[in-house]
Amino acid sequence: MWKKIRSAQERKNTFRIKKELWIPVFVLIIGLIVLVKIGVCADSSQRDLIRSRAELNAVTYADHMKADIVRGIDITNTFEQIVISKNGKISMFSKVAENMMADYIQSIQIAPDGVVAEIYPEAGNETGKIDLIHDKERGKISCYARDNDVITMQGPFSLKQGGMGIAVRNPVYLEQKNGERTFWGFTIVIIRVPDIFADSIKSLSDFGYEYKLSKNIAPWDETYKEVYGSGVEMIDPVTYTFELGDSQWMLEVMPKNGWNRNEKIYIMGLRFINCFAFNWICFCSYVTAQNTEIGKYSIGIK
Repeated sequence: MWKKIRSAQERKNTFRIKKELWIPVFVLIIGLIVLVKIGVCADSSQRDLIRSRAELNAVTYADHMKADIVRGIDITNTFEQIVISKNGKISMFSKVAENMMADYIQSIQIAPDGVVAEIYPEAGNETGKIDLIHDKERGKISCYARDNDVITMQGPFSLKQGGMGIAVRNPVYLEQKNGERTFWGFTIVIIRVPDIFADSIKSLSDFGYEYKLSKNIAPWDETYKEVYGSGVEMIDPVTYTFELGDSQWMLEVMPKNGWNRNEKIYIMGLRFINCFAFNWICFCSYVTAQNTEIGKYSIGIK
């Protein structure tokens, strides 16, 4: 009789204990769910912060690059003012151009009636003396600049001296006595890329960013062509576009390590281990306590 009672009681206690053993398991599951939720929220917040910072840097360095290009455009503006003040005549072109040369400038040119007549430096650039208006590759965009009175930037293209360049062509007009404006020609500067962006590129790289700078291939074409970049595939970059002359430029920026930093994985892993270890300790303590209770009960039955 006592054996039946003890057996029934043991089965009852065993069932109760087994049922209670699920409590730590549920605690572990709930803890992991909460941990994952916190991790996802923290990751999203951190990603938004990184992206906002990248957007700010994209705007900042796009403005720097814009200022870099303006330095080249200013050279054409200076020669435009000289042409206008001298009523279409430029004396001592080479001397003036020499004083305006910079490391990022391949050459400075003037093209009365659209025909390149003077180039500085001339050595190595002799083949540049061409009729821009009727040239196969340059004619359409040169006519566009002339007819619309806008500064155009053609390129990037390969320079015969090596490297890449962009041609900045500024149409110049002279006002006649009757008030009519007539086309005089172009003042031109050939910019070396990426030389002109050297400081901006270095800063972007030092701050841990991959980048790509692109420009539309023509004022009437929205297709972009890469001017220069860090050489990696851009994954979900932040972009900033700006207009200069009659060209659209676009700067793309992304962190070198991507938007999800590796340390986040380590942090999440550490949190998981801590949560699992805490629940395992609780589980072991609970099992030990239950085993002790069973032992005491068994002794009492006997």
